[in-house]
Amino acid sequence: MADILATAALYPPSAGSAAVHGPRTSQAPLASARALLTDFAAQAGKAGPGTLVLVLAGAVLEGLSFSLLVPLLGVLWGSGAPSGRLGGMAAALFAIAGAGSQISRSLVLLALFGLLMIARSVVVAGRDMAVVSLQIKFAGALRLRLAQRLAATRWEHIARLRHARVTQLMVDIQNLAIGVQFALKALAAAAMLLAQCLLAFFLAPMLAILLFGLLMAGVLALGGMMARARLVGGQIMGANLSLLSGTAQFLGGLKLAMSQNLQSGFVEETGQTLRLLAAHQSAQLRQQALRQVAFAGLAAALGAALMMAGLGWFHLAPPVLLTLTLVVTRMAGPAGQIQQGLQQFAHILPIHEQIRGLEAELEAFAEIAQTKPQPYPEGDIVFTDVGYRPAGEDAGRGLRHFHLCLKPGDFLGVTGPSGSGKTLFADLVAGLYPPQTGTLRIGGRVLEGGTLTAWRQGLSYVAQDAFLFHDSIRRNLSWGNDAATPDEMWQALALAGAEDLVRGLENGLDSVVGDRGTLISGGERQRIALARALLRKPRLLILDEATGAIDSEGEREILRRLRAMPGRPTIIFIAHRRENLALCDNVLTIDAGGGDR
Repeated sequence: MADILATAALYPPSAGSAAVHGPRTSQAPLASARALLTDFAAQAGKAGPGTLVLVLAGAVLEGLSFSLLVPLLGVLWGSGAPSGRLGGMAAALFAIAGAGSQISRSLVLLALFGLLMIARSVVVAGRDMAVVSLQIKFAGALRLRLAQRLAATRWEHIARLRHARVTQLMVDIQNLAIGVQFALKALAAAAMLLAQCLLAFFLAPMLAILLFGLLMAGVLALGGMMARARLVGGQIMGANLSLLSGTAQFLGGLKLAMSQNLQSGFVEETGQTLRLLAAHQSAQLRQQALRQVAFAGLAAALGAALMMAGLGWFHLAPPVLLTLTLVVTRMAGPAGQIQQGLQQFAHILPIHEQIRGLEAELEAFAEIAQTKPQPYPEGDIVFTDVGYRPAGEDAGRGLRHFHLCLKPGDFLGVTGPSGSGKTLFADLVAGLYPPQTGTLRIGGRVLEGGTLTAWRQGLSYVAQDAFLFHDSIRRNLSWGNDAATPDEMWQALALAGAEDLVRGLENGLDSVVGDRGTLISGGERQRIALARALLRKPRLLILDEATGAIDSEGEREILRRLRAMPGRPTIIFIAHRRENLALCDNVLTIDAGGGDR
Protein backbone atom coordinates (compact mmCIF):
# COMPACT_ATOMS: atom_id res chain seq x y z
CA MET A 1 0.00 0.00 0.00
CA ALA A 2 1.27 3.43 -0.95
CA ASP A 3 0.19 6.77 0.54
CA ILE A 4 -0.62 9.71 -1.72
CA LEU A 5 -1.02 13.21 -0.29
CA ALA A 6 -3.20 15.77 -2.03
CA THR A 7 -4.52 19.06 -0.74
CA ALA A 8 -7.80 20.90 -0.90
CA ALA A 9 -7.83 24.68 -0.95
CA LEU A 10 -9.91 26.74 1.46
CA TYR A 11 -11.96 29.26 -0.48
CA PRO A 12 -13.93 32.14 1.02
CA PRO A 13 -17.60 32.24 0.07
CA SER A 14 -18.26 34.45 -2.94
CA ALA A 15 -20.34 37.57 -2.58
CA GLY A 16 -23.88 37.12 -3.74
CA SER A 17 -23.77 33.33 -3.77
CA ALA A 18 -26.90 31.77 -2.34
CA ALA A 19 -28.95 28.65 -2.50
CA VAL A 20 -31.52 28.57 -5.20
CA HIS A 21 -34.92 28.86 -3.54
CA GLY A 22 -37.16 29.66 -6.49
CA PRO A 23 -37.84 32.24 -9.14
CA ARG A 24 -39.88 35.32 -8.58
CA THR A 25 -42.66 35.71 -11.13
CA SER A 26 -44.08 39.05 -12.16
CA GLN A 27 -46.00 37.98 -15.26
CA ALA A 28 -49.19 39.90 -16.09
CA PRO A 29 -52.39 37.90 -15.35
CA LEU A 30 -53.51 37.84 -19.00
CA ALA A 31 -50.08 36.74 -20.22
CA SER A 32 -49.95 34.10 -17.50
CA ALA A 33 -53.43 32.82 -18.42
CA ARG A 34 -52.51 32.74 -22.10
CA ALA A 35 -49.35 30.73 -21.34
CA LEU A 36 -51.32 28.20 -19.29
CA LEU A 37 -54.01 27.77 -21.95
CA THR A 38 -51.36 27.38 -24.67
CA ASP A 39 -49.60 24.74 -22.60
CA PHE A 40 -52.87 22.92 -21.98
CA ALA A 41 -53.85 23.01 -25.66
CA ALA A 42 -50.48 21.55 -26.63
CA GLN A 43 -50.88 18.69 -24.14
CA ALA A 44 -54.55 18.09 -25.05
CA GLY A 45 -53.68 17.45 -28.70
CA LYS A 46 -56.46 16.05 -30.87
CA ALA A 47 -58.70 15.40 -27.85
CA GLY A 48 -59.09 19.17 -27.29
CA PRO A 49 -61.25 19.96 -30.36
CA GLY A 50 -63.40 16.89 -29.69
CA THR A 51 -64.09 18.08 -26.16
CA LEU A 52 -64.93 21.55 -27.48
CA VAL A 53 -67.45 20.02 -29.91
CA LEU A 54 -69.14 18.23 -26.99
CA VAL A 55 -69.24 21.49 -25.03
CA LEU A 56 -70.95 23.31 -27.91
CA ALA A 57 -73.30 20.39 -28.61
CA GLY A 58 -74.47 20.40 -25.00
CA ALA A 59 -75.19 24.12 -25.18
CA VAL A 60 -77.11 23.78 -28.47
CA LEU A 61 -79.27 20.96 -27.09
CA GLU A 62 -79.92 23.06 -23.98
CA GLY A 63 -81.18 25.94 -26.13
CA LEU A 64 -83.31 23.70 -28.37
CA SER A 65 -84.96 21.96 -25.45
CA PHE A 66 -85.90 25.25 -23.79
CA SER A 67 -87.17 26.72 -27.06
CA LEU A 68 -89.88 24.03 -27.01
CA LEU A 69 -91.27 25.52 -23.82
CA VAL A 70 -92.83 28.42 -25.72
CA PRO A 71 -95.09 26.33 -27.99
CA LEU A 72 -95.74 23.86 -25.14
CA LEU A 73 -96.87 26.62 -22.78
CA GLY A 74 -98.90 28.12 -25.64
CA VAL A 75 -100.74 24.85 -26.17
CA LEU A 76 -101.30 24.33 -22.44
CA TRP A 77 -102.36 27.98 -22.04
CA GLY A 78 -104.97 27.43 -24.69
CA SER A 79 -103.65 29.99 -27.13
CA GLY A 80 -102.43 27.42 -29.68
CA ALA A 81 -99.06 27.70 -31.41
CA PRO A 82 -97.31 31.07 -31.04
CA SER A 83 -96.76 33.37 -33.98
CA GLY A 84 -93.41 33.91 -35.67
CA ARG A 85 -90.73 31.35 -36.54
CA LEU A 86 -91.35 29.25 -33.45
CA GLY A 87 -95.04 29.11 -34.33
CA GLY A 88 -94.25 28.11 -37.92
CA MET A 89 -91.92 25.30 -36.82
CA ALA A 90 -94.44 24.07 -34.24
CA ALA A 91 -97.25 24.07 -36.83
CA ALA A 92 -95.08 22.06 -39.28
CA LEU A 93 -94.28 19.57 -36.51
CA PHE A 94 -97.95 19.18 -35.62
CA ALA A 95 -98.82 18.60 -39.28
CA ILE A 96 -96.17 15.89 -39.65
CA ALA A 97 -97.33 14.16 -36.47
CA GLY A 98 -101.00 14.56 -37.37
CA ALA A 99 -101.65 16.25 -34.02
CA GLY A 100 -104.81 18.31 -34.08
CA SER A 101 -106.05 18.27 -30.51
CA GLN A 102 -104.56 20.05 -27.50
CA ILE A 103 -103.63 16.76 -25.83
CA SER A 104 -101.93 15.29 -28.92
CA ARG A 105 -99.99 18.50 -29.53
CA SER A 106 -98.88 18.56 -25.90
CA LEU A 107 -97.76 14.94 -26.11
CA VAL A 108 -95.75 15.61 -29.29
CA LEU A 109 -93.95 18.56 -27.72
CA LEU A 110 -93.33 16.71 -24.45
CA ALA A 111 -91.93 13.70 -26.31
CA LEU A 112 -89.59 15.89 -28.35
CA PHE A 113 -88.57 17.80 -25.23
CA GLY A 114 -87.79 14.52 -23.46
CA LEU A 115 -85.70 13.25 -26.39
CA LEU A 116 -83.72 16.46 -26.49
CA MET A 117 -83.08 16.33 -22.74
CA ILE A 118 -81.93 12.69 -22.97
CA ALA A 119 -79.62 13.59 -25.86
CA ARG A 120 -78.29 16.54 -23.85
CA SER A 121 -77.64 14.29 -20.84
CA VAL A 122 -75.67 11.83 -23.00
CA VAL A 123 -73.63 14.64 -24.54
CA VAL A 124 -72.98 16.29 -21.15
CA ALA A 125 -71.86 12.95 -19.66
CA GLY A 126 -69.47 12.47 -22.58
CA ARG A 127 -68.27 16.04 -22.18
CA ASP A 128 -67.57 15.60 -18.46
CA MET A 129 -65.67 12.35 -19.08
CA ALA A 130 -63.60 14.05 -21.77
CA VAL A 131 -62.83 16.97 -19.44
CA VAL A 132 -61.66 14.65 -16.64
CA SER A 133 -59.60 12.66 -19.14
CA LEU A 134 -57.90 15.86 -20.30
CA GLN A 135 -57.25 16.83 -16.68
CA ILE A 136 -55.54 13.49 -15.94
CA LYS A 137 -53.54 13.66 -19.17
CA PHE A 138 -52.43 17.23 -18.48
CA ALA A 139 -51.28 16.47 -14.92
CA GLY A 140 -49.36 13.38 -16.05
CA ALA A 141 -47.71 15.20 -18.94
CA LEU A 142 -46.58 18.09 -16.72
CA ARG A 143 -45.12 15.76 -14.08
CA LEU A 144 -43.31 13.72 -16.70
CA ARG A 145 -41.97 16.84 -18.39
CA LEU A 146 -40.70 18.26 -15.10
CA ALA A 147 -39.08 14.92 -14.21
CA GLN A 148 -37.38 14.82 -17.61
CA ARG A 149 -36.08 18.36 -17.17
CA LEU A 150 -34.73 17.48 -13.71
CA ALA A 151 -33.05 14.33 -15.04
CA ALA A 152 -31.44 16.34 -17.85
CA THR A 153 -30.06 19.07 -15.55
CA ARG A 154 -26.44 19.26 -14.47
CA TRP A 155 -25.94 18.00 -10.93
CA GLU A 156 -24.11 21.13 -9.85
CA HIS A 157 -27.41 23.00 -10.18
CA ILE A 158 -29.59 20.22 -8.74
CA ALA A 159 -27.37 20.24 -5.63
CA ARG A 160 -28.29 23.89 -5.00
CA LEU A 161 -31.97 23.46 -5.76
CA ARG A 162 -34.47 23.67 -2.93
CA HIS A 163 -35.94 20.17 -2.91
CA ALA A 164 -39.15 21.16 -1.12
CA ARG A 165 -39.85 23.52 -4.01
CA VAL A 166 -39.74 20.66 -6.52
CA THR A 167 -41.78 18.37 -4.27
CA GLN A 168 -44.49 20.97 -3.81
CA LEU A 169 -44.73 21.66 -7.52
CA MET A 170 -45.10 17.94 -8.23
CA VAL A 171 -48.01 17.89 -5.74
CA ASP A 172 -49.49 21.20 -6.93
CA ILE A 173 -49.62 19.97 -10.52
CA GLN A 174 -52.73 18.03 -9.48
CA ASN A 175 -54.27 21.27 -8.17
CA LEU A 176 -53.27 22.92 -11.44
CA ALA A 177 -55.06 20.21 -13.42
CA ILE A 178 -58.16 20.53 -11.22
CA GLY A 179 -58.14 24.29 -11.82
CA VAL A 180 -57.99 23.67 -15.57
CA GLN A 181 -60.95 21.32 -15.21
CA PHE A 182 -62.89 24.12 -13.48
CA ALA A 183 -61.93 26.41 -16.36
CA LEU A 184 -63.23 23.89 -18.91
CA LYS A 185 -66.49 23.62 -16.96
CA ALA A 186 -66.66 27.42 -16.98
CA LEU A 187 -66.25 27.27 -20.77
CA ALA A 188 -69.15 24.82 -20.95
CA ALA A 189 -71.21 27.13 -18.73
CA ALA A 190 -70.33 30.09 -20.96
CA ALA A 191 -71.52 28.16 -24.01
CA MET A 192 -74.75 27.33 -22.19
CA LEU A 193 -75.16 30.94 -21.13
CA LEU A 194 -74.63 32.06 -24.72
CA ALA A 195 -77.28 29.62 -25.90
CA GLN A 196 -79.70 31.01 -23.32
CA CYS A 197 -78.91 34.58 -24.42
CA LEU A 198 -79.57 33.65 -28.05
CA LEU A 199 -82.87 32.04 -27.07
CA ALA A 200 -83.80 35.16 -25.13
CA PHE A 201 -82.91 37.30 -28.18
CA PHE A 202 -85.02 35.01 -30.35
CA LEU A 203 -88.01 35.48 -28.02
CA ALA A 204 -87.67 39.21 -27.22
CA PRO A 205 -84.81 41.01 -29.04
CA MET A 206 -84.99 44.38 -27.28
CA LEU A 207 -85.30 42.84 -23.84
CA ALA A 208 -82.44 40.46 -24.60
CA ILE A 209 -80.18 43.34 -25.63
CA LEU A 210 -80.78 44.99 -22.26
CA LEU A 211 -80.09 41.68 -20.52
CA PHE A 212 -76.90 41.15 -22.54
CA GLY A 213 -75.65 44.59 -21.52
CA LEU A 214 -76.09 43.73 -17.86
CA LEU A 215 -74.22 40.45 -18.35
CA MET A 216 -71.31 42.22 -20.05
CA ALA A 217 -71.05 44.58 -17.08
CA GLY A 218 -70.77 41.53 -14.86
CA VAL A 219 -68.02 40.09 -17.07
CA LEU A 220 -66.02 43.30 -16.80
CA ALA A 221 -66.35 43.15 -13.03
CA LEU A 222 -64.64 39.75 -13.10
CA GLY A 223 -61.31 41.38 -14.02
CA GLY A 224 -60.67 42.63 -10.49
CA MET A 225 -61.79 39.28 -9.09
CA MET A 226 -59.22 37.44 -11.25
CA ALA A 227 -56.38 39.66 -10.00
CA ARG A 228 -57.34 39.22 -6.35
CA ALA A 229 -57.82 35.46 -6.75
CA ARG A 230 -54.40 35.15 -8.39
CA LEU A 231 -52.82 37.05 -5.49
CA VAL A 232 -54.49 34.80 -2.90
CA GLY A 233 -53.44 31.72 -4.89
CA GLY A 234 -49.82 32.84 -4.76
CA GLN A 235 -50.05 33.46 -1.01
CA ILE A 236 -51.52 29.99 -0.40
CA MET A 237 -48.79 28.41 -2.52
CA GLY A 238 -46.07 30.21 -0.55
CA ALA A 239 -47.56 29.11 2.77
CA ASN A 240 -47.80 25.51 1.54
CA LEU A 241 -44.15 25.59 0.48
CA SER A 242 -43.09 26.84 3.93
CA LEU A 243 -45.14 24.11 5.58
CA LEU A 244 -43.74 21.37 3.35
CA SER A 245 -40.17 22.55 3.73
CA GLY A 246 -40.43 22.87 7.52
CA THR A 247 -42.06 19.46 7.88
CA ALA A 248 -39.40 17.76 5.74
CA GLN A 249 -36.61 19.34 7.78
CA PHE A 250 -38.26 18.41 11.06
CA LEU A 251 -38.84 14.78 10.05
CA GLY A 252 -35.18 14.57 9.09
CA GLY A 253 -34.14 15.68 12.57
CA LEU A 254 -37.05 14.25 14.56
CA LYS A 255 -34.90 11.75 16.47
CA LEU A 256 -32.51 14.50 17.56
CA ALA A 257 -35.35 16.87 18.44
CA MET A 258 -37.17 14.30 20.59
CA SER A 259 -34.00 13.35 22.43
CA GLN A 260 -33.50 16.99 23.50
CA ASN A 261 -37.14 18.14 23.90
CA LEU A 262 -36.80 20.54 20.97
CA GLN A 263 -40.11 19.64 19.32
CA SER A 264 -41.92 22.69 20.70
CA GLY A 265 -40.03 25.10 18.45
CA PHE A 266 -41.07 23.22 15.34
CA VAL A 267 -44.68 22.95 16.54
CA GLU A 268 -44.84 26.71 17.15
CA GLU A 269 -43.36 27.49 13.74
CA THR A 270 -45.76 25.05 12.12
CA GLY A 271 -48.65 26.65 13.98
CA GLN A 272 -47.73 30.10 12.65
CA THR A 273 -47.54 28.75 9.09
CA LEU A 274 -50.87 26.98 9.47
CA ARG A 275 -52.53 30.12 10.84
CA LEU A 276 -51.24 32.09 7.88
CA LEU A 277 -52.43 29.39 5.47
CA ALA A 278 -55.85 29.29 7.15
CA ALA A 279 -56.17 33.07 6.83
CA HIS A 280 -55.46 32.94 3.09
CA GLN A 281 -57.84 30.03 2.57
CA SER A 282 -60.57 31.79 4.56
CA ALA A 283 -60.14 34.86 2.38
CA GLN A 284 -60.53 32.66 -0.68
CA LEU A 285 -63.72 31.06 0.68
CA ARG A 286 -65.18 34.44 1.66
CA GLN A 287 -64.60 35.80 -1.83
CA GLN A 288 -66.24 32.77 -3.38
CA ALA A 289 -69.26 32.81 -1.03
CA LEU A 290 -69.90 36.53 -1.52
CA ARG A 291 -69.81 36.19 -5.27
CA GLN A 292 -72.20 33.24 -5.21
CA VAL A 293 -74.66 35.24 -3.15
CA ALA A 294 -74.23 38.22 -5.48
CA PHE A 295 -74.88 36.12 -8.57
CA ALA A 296 -77.96 34.48 -7.04
CA GLY A 297 -79.37 37.88 -6.00
CA LEU A 298 -78.62 39.35 -9.41
CA ALA A 299 -80.42 36.49 -11.15
CA ALA A 300 -83.50 36.91 -8.93
CA ALA A 301 -83.51 40.67 -9.53
CA LEU A 302 -83.17 40.21 -13.28
CA GLY A 303 -86.03 37.70 -13.31
CA ALA A 304 -88.33 40.08 -11.44
CA ALA A 305 -87.32 43.06 -13.59
CA LEU A 306 -87.82 41.00 -16.74
CA MET A 307 -91.31 39.97 -15.70
CA MET A 308 -92.29 43.58 -15.02
CA ALA A 309 -90.71 44.90 -18.21
CA GLY A 310 -92.26 42.14 -20.32
CA LEU A 311 -95.72 42.81 -19.00
CA GLY A 312 -95.59 46.61 -18.73
CA TRP A 313 -93.39 47.72 -21.65
CA PHE A 314 -93.08 44.95 -24.21
CA HIS A 315 -96.53 43.34 -23.76
CA LEU A 316 -95.19 39.84 -24.29
CA ALA A 317 -97.51 36.86 -24.54
CA PRO A 318 -97.68 34.88 -21.29
CA PRO A 319 -96.01 31.72 -22.73
CA VAL A 320 -93.12 33.79 -24.09
CA LEU A 321 -92.79 35.76 -20.88
CA LEU A 322 -92.81 32.63 -18.69
CA THR A 323 -90.22 30.91 -20.89
CA LEU A 324 -88.05 34.02 -20.93
CA THR A 325 -88.27 34.34 -17.16
CA LEU A 326 -87.35 30.69 -16.71
CA VAL A 327 -84.36 31.10 -19.04
CA VAL A 328 -83.11 34.18 -17.21
CA THR A 329 -83.44 32.63 -13.76
CA ARG A 330 -81.58 29.55 -15.03
CA MET A 331 -78.71 31.81 -16.04
CA ALA A 332 -77.68 32.00 -12.39
CA GLY A 333 -76.33 28.44 -12.54
CA PRO A 334 -74.01 28.90 -15.54
CA ALA A 335 -73.01 32.37 -14.33
CA GLY A 336 -72.02 30.92 -10.96
CA GLN A 337 -70.05 28.15 -12.66
CA ILE A 338 -68.23 30.74 -14.75
CA GLN A 339 -67.42 32.76 -11.65
CA GLN A 340 -66.18 29.71 -9.76
CA GLY A 341 -64.22 28.42 -12.74
CA LEU A 342 -62.48 31.73 -13.36
CA GLN A 343 -61.68 32.11 -9.67
CA GLN A 344 -60.15 28.62 -9.51
CA PHE A 345 -58.29 29.32 -12.75
CA ALA A 346 -56.85 32.51 -11.29
CA HIS A 347 -55.79 30.66 -8.13
CA ILE A 348 -53.70 28.18 -10.13
CA LEU A 349 -51.91 30.73 -12.31
CA PRO A 350 -49.05 31.12 -9.77
CA ILE A 351 -48.52 27.33 -9.87
CA HIS A 352 -48.07 27.35 -13.63
CA GLU A 353 -45.84 30.41 -13.41
CA GLN A 354 -43.60 28.59 -10.93
CA ILE A 355 -43.50 25.46 -13.10
CA ARG A 356 -42.52 27.49 -16.16
CA GLY A 357 -39.94 29.37 -14.10
CA LEU A 358 -38.39 26.16 -12.79
CA GLU A 359 -38.38 24.58 -16.26
CA ALA A 360 -36.65 27.63 -17.73
CA GLU A 361 -34.13 27.52 -14.89
CA LEU A 362 -33.45 23.83 -15.45
CA GLU A 363 -33.20 24.35 -19.21
CA ALA A 364 -30.48 26.91 -18.64
CA PHE A 365 -28.46 24.30 -16.74
CA ALA A 366 -29.27 21.32 -18.95
CA GLU A 367 -26.57 18.87 -19.92
CA ILE A 368 -25.75 18.86 -23.61
CA ALA A 369 -27.68 16.02 -25.19
CA GLN A 370 -25.64 13.52 -27.15
CA THR A 371 -27.32 11.79 -30.06
CA LYS A 372 -24.30 9.83 -31.31
CA PRO A 373 -23.37 6.92 -29.00
CA GLN A 374 -19.70 6.56 -28.10
CA PRO A 375 -17.76 3.52 -26.86
CA TYR A 376 -16.82 3.13 -23.23
CA PRO A 377 -13.60 5.07 -22.50
CA GLU A 378 -11.04 2.40 -21.63
CA GLY A 379 -7.88 3.45 -19.83
CA ASP A 380 -6.50 5.51 -16.97
CA ILE A 381 -8.39 8.14 -14.96
CA VAL A 382 -6.10 11.18 -15.09
CA PHE A 383 -6.56 14.45 -13.17
CA THR A 384 -4.29 17.19 -14.53
CA ASP A 385 -4.12 20.40 -12.52
CA VAL A 386 -7.85 20.12 -11.72
CA GLY A 387 -9.55 22.80 -9.68
CA TYR A 388 -13.14 23.13 -8.54
CA ARG A 389 -14.74 25.49 -6.08
CA PRO A 390 -18.31 24.68 -4.94
CA ALA A 391 -20.77 27.55 -5.24
CA GLY A 392 -23.71 28.62 -3.11
CA GLU A 393 -24.07 27.82 0.58
CA ASP A 394 -21.48 25.03 0.30
CA ALA A 395 -18.80 27.43 -0.90
CA GLY A 396 -15.70 27.47 1.25
CA ARG A 397 -13.78 24.37 0.25
CA GLY A 398 -12.65 22.89 -3.01
CA LEU A 399 -9.86 21.16 -4.87
CA ARG A 400 -7.01 23.15 -6.42
CA HIS A 401 -4.13 22.04 -8.64
CA PHE A 402 -5.16 18.42 -8.17
CA HIS A 403 -3.15 15.69 -9.95
CA LEU A 404 -3.85 11.95 -9.92
CA CYS A 405 -3.56 8.91 -12.19
CA LEU A 406 -5.75 5.89 -11.46
CA LYS A 407 -5.30 2.74 -13.54
CA PRO A 408 -8.03 0.20 -14.39
CA GLY A 409 -8.51 -2.28 -11.55
CA ASP A 410 -6.84 -0.06 -8.94
CA PHE A 411 -8.27 -0.14 -5.43
CA LEU A 412 -7.87 3.41 -4.12
CA GLY A 413 -8.61 4.37 -0.53
CA VAL A 414 -9.43 8.04 0.13
CA THR A 415 -9.32 9.69 3.53
CA GLY A 416 -9.05 13.14 5.06
CA PRO A 417 -10.85 15.46 7.47
CA SER A 418 -14.50 16.38 7.02
CA GLY A 419 -15.03 19.01 4.35
CA SER A 420 -11.63 18.52 2.76
CA GLY A 421 -13.06 17.54 -0.62
CA LYS A 422 -13.33 13.73 -0.56
CA THR A 423 -16.93 13.65 -1.84
CA LEU A 424 -16.10 16.42 -4.32
CA PHE A 425 -13.30 14.22 -5.68
CA ALA A 426 -15.76 11.31 -6.11
CA ASP A 427 -18.32 13.58 -7.77
CA LEU A 428 -15.69 14.82 -10.22
CA VAL A 429 -14.78 11.24 -11.13
CA ALA A 430 -18.49 10.48 -11.69
CA GLY A 431 -18.79 13.54 -13.93
CA LEU A 432 -21.36 15.19 -11.66
CA TYR A 433 -19.22 18.33 -11.64
CA PRO A 434 -17.02 19.41 -14.56
CA PRO A 435 -13.58 20.76 -13.56
CA GLN A 436 -13.49 24.53 -13.48
CA THR A 437 -9.77 24.49 -14.23
CA GLY A 438 -7.50 21.75 -15.55
CA THR A 439 -8.68 18.57 -17.27
CA LEU A 440 -10.05 15.17 -16.32
CA ARG A 441 -9.48 12.46 -18.93
CA ILE A 442 -10.54 8.84 -19.11
CA GLY A 443 -8.43 6.79 -21.49
CA GLY A 444 -7.12 10.00 -22.98
CA ARG A 445 -10.62 11.41 -23.65
CA VAL A 446 -11.92 14.48 -21.84
CA LEU A 447 -14.83 13.53 -19.57
CA GLU A 448 -17.65 15.41 -21.27
CA GLY A 449 -20.44 14.95 -23.80
CA GLY A 450 -20.77 11.47 -25.27
CA THR A 451 -17.71 10.25 -23.36
CA LEU A 452 -19.40 11.18 -20.08
CA THR A 453 -22.62 9.38 -21.08
CA ALA A 454 -20.68 6.20 -21.97
CA TRP A 455 -18.58 6.50 -18.78
CA ARG A 456 -21.64 6.57 -16.52
CA GLN A 457 -22.98 3.38 -18.11
CA GLY A 458 -20.15 1.50 -16.44
CA LEU A 459 -20.23 3.28 -13.07
CA SER A 460 -21.82 2.44 -9.71
CA TYR A 461 -21.94 5.03 -6.92
CA VAL A 462 -22.91 4.25 -3.31
CA ALA A 463 -23.22 7.22 -0.95
CA GLN A 464 -23.14 7.27 2.86
CA ASP A 465 -26.89 7.87 3.09
CA ALA A 466 -28.01 4.72 1.27
CA PHE A 467 -31.02 5.46 -0.95
CA LEU A 468 -33.74 2.80 -0.91
CA PHE A 469 -37.29 2.87 -2.27
CA HIS A 470 -40.29 2.18 -0.07
CA ASP A 471 -40.58 -1.17 -1.82
CA SER A 472 -39.28 -4.73 -1.73
CA ILE A 473 -35.61 -5.68 -1.60
CA ARG A 474 -36.05 -7.25 -5.03
CA ARG A 475 -37.34 -3.98 -6.48
CA ASN A 476 -34.50 -2.02 -4.87
CA LEU A 477 -31.88 -4.40 -6.23
CA SER A 478 -33.31 -4.44 -9.76
CA TRP A 479 -33.27 -0.64 -10.00
CA GLY A 480 -29.66 -0.68 -11.12
CA ASN A 481 -30.08 -3.70 -13.39
CA ASP A 482 -33.63 -4.72 -14.29
CA ALA A 483 -32.32 -7.82 -16.10
CA ALA A 484 -30.71 -9.27 -12.97
CA THR A 485 -31.81 -12.80 -12.10
CA PRO A 486 -32.58 -13.98 -8.54
CA ASP A 487 -29.33 -15.97 -8.53
CA GLU A 488 -27.37 -12.84 -9.42
CA MET A 489 -29.17 -10.94 -6.67
CA TRP A 490 -28.21 -13.54 -4.08
CA GLN A 491 -24.59 -13.47 -5.28
CA ALA A 492 -24.48 -9.68 -4.95
CA LEU A 493 -26.07 -9.88 -1.50
CA ALA A 494 -23.44 -12.44 -0.47
CA LEU A 495 -20.62 -10.13 -1.60
CA ALA A 496 -22.15 -7.31 0.44
CA GLY A 497 -22.63 -9.56 3.48
CA ALA A 498 -26.43 -9.24 3.37
CA GLU A 499 -27.42 -12.75 2.20
CA ASP A 500 -28.13 -14.11 5.70
CA LEU A 501 -30.07 -10.97 6.58
CA VAL A 502 -32.40 -11.26 3.57
CA ARG A 503 -32.87 -15.02 3.87
CA GLY A 504 -33.82 -14.51 7.51
CA LEU A 505 -36.65 -12.11 6.61
CA GLU A 506 -40.15 -13.58 6.36
CA ASN A 507 -40.59 -12.70 2.67
CA GLY A 508 -36.96 -12.88 1.59
CA LEU A 509 -36.33 -10.77 -1.51
CA ASP A 510 -39.96 -9.59 -1.43
CA SER A 511 -39.63 -8.05 2.05
CA VAL A 512 -40.45 -4.33 2.13
CA VAL A 513 -37.72 -2.10 3.58
CA GLY A 514 -39.95 0.87 4.47
CA ASP A 515 -39.71 4.55 3.57
CA ARG A 516 -36.01 5.20 2.79
CA GLY A 517 -35.25 1.78 4.34
CA THR A 518 -36.41 2.70 7.85
CA LEU A 519 -37.53 -0.88 8.63
CA ILE A 520 -33.93 -2.09 8.61
CA SER A 521 -30.79 -0.75 10.30
CA GLY A 522 -28.38 1.74 8.77
CA GLY A 523 -25.72 -0.90 8.20
CA GLU A 524 -28.24 -3.23 6.54
CA ARG A 525 -29.35 -0.42 4.24
CA GLN A 526 -25.74 0.15 3.22
CA ARG A 527 -25.21 -3.56 2.49
CA ILE A 528 -28.30 -3.70 0.24
CA ALA A 529 -27.23 -0.51 -1.54
CA LEU A 530 -23.79 -2.03 -2.12
CA ALA A 531 -25.37 -5.23 -3.50
CA ARG A 532 -27.43 -3.12 -5.89
CA ALA A 533 -24.29 -1.34 -7.08
CA LEU A 534 -22.51 -4.66 -7.67
CA LEU A 535 -25.45 -5.96 -9.72
CA ARG A 536 -24.63 -3.34 -12.36
CA LYS A 537 -21.33 -5.16 -12.94
CA PRO A 538 -19.55 -1.80 -12.93
CA ARG A 539 -16.13 -0.97 -14.29
CA LEU A 540 -15.80 1.75 -11.65
CA LEU A 541 -17.23 1.39 -8.15
CA ILE A 542 -17.31 4.52 -5.96
CA LEU A 543 -17.99 3.97 -2.26
CA ASP A 544 -18.37 7.30 -0.49
CA GLU A 545 -18.52 6.43 3.24
CA ALA A 546 -20.75 3.60 1.98
CA THR A 547 -19.81 1.28 4.85
CA GLY A 548 -19.62 3.84 7.66
CA ALA A 549 -22.66 2.38 9.46
CA ILE A 550 -21.17 -1.14 9.39
CA ASP A 551 -18.87 -2.31 12.20
CA SER A 552 -15.14 -2.32 11.51
CA GLU A 553 -14.87 -6.11 11.16
CA GLY A 554 -17.87 -6.23 8.80
CA GLU A 555 -16.35 -3.44 6.72
CA ARG A 556 -13.02 -5.28 6.58
CA GLU A 557 -14.74 -8.47 5.37
CA ILE A 558 -16.54 -6.55 2.61
CA LEU A 559 -13.26 -5.02 1.46
CA ARG A 560 -11.64 -8.46 1.34
CA ARG A 561 -14.44 -9.77 -0.85
CA LEU A 562 -14.24 -6.76 -3.16
CA ARG A 563 -10.49 -7.10 -3.41
CA ALA A 564 -10.80 -10.78 -4.39
CA MET A 565 -13.53 -10.26 -7.01
CA PRO A 566 -12.72 -11.88 -10.39
CA GLY A 567 -12.20 -9.13 -12.96
CA ARG A 568 -12.29 -6.56 -10.18
CA PRO A 569 -13.48 -3.11 -11.22
CA THR A 570 -11.62 0.05 -10.37
CA ILE A 571 -12.68 0.90 -6.80
CA ILE A 572 -12.59 4.25 -5.02
CA PHE A 573 -13.20 3.69 -1.31
CA ILE A 574 -13.73 6.83 0.80
CA ALA A 575 -13.63 6.29 4.56
CA HIS A 576 -12.68 7.90 7.88
CA ARG A 577 -11.51 4.68 9.55
CA ARG A 578 -7.88 4.28 8.51
CA GLU A 579 -7.40 0.78 9.94
CA ASN A 580 -9.20 -0.88 7.00
CA LEU A 581 -7.55 1.26 4.33
CA ALA A 582 -4.57 -1.10 4.50
CA LEU A 583 -6.54 -3.43 2.22
CA CYS A 584 -6.43 -0.82 -0.56
CA ASP A 585 -3.64 -0.68 -3.15
CA ASN A 586 -3.03 3.02 -2.49
CA VAL A 587 -4.41 5.61 -0.10
CA LEU A 588 -5.10 9.19 -1.13
CA THR A 589 -5.15 11.67 1.75
CA ILE A 590 -6.95 14.90 0.92
CA ASP A 591 -6.00 17.64 3.35
CA ALA A 592 -7.50 21.14 3.45
CA GLY A 593 -4.09 22.70 3.74
CA GLY A 594 -4.35 25.12 0.89
CA GLY A 595 -1.06 24.17 -0.77
CA ASP A 596 -0.44 23.07 -4.34
CA ARG A 597 0.36 19.43 -5.20
